Amino acid sequence: MLCHYEECVINLSSLVGMSSPAVSHHLRQLKTRRLIVSHRSGKEVYYKAADTPQVHTLHSCLERLISLSDSTEHQTEVSNDTETR
Repeated sequence: MLCHYEECVINLSSLVGMSSPAVSHHLRQLKTRRLIVSHRSGKEVYYKAADTPQVHTLHSCLERLISLSDSTEHQTEVSNDTETR
């Protein structure tokens, strides 16, 4: 998600169903590895994916995995529909 949008901890916590401290911990790990960057706006810190070759590769791999997963789910649904007929 952070490859497409910039978000603060509170919004990310809500989206993933985790506590803010847990999300902050994960974000700190990603930032240490230079996979995300942040900036402060008032009291909020906003995070987004870093613009690096490593992040672009990771993003491409994740999108491919999601695409394969969607394809597999679709094939399973078609197969199940065929079997019930």
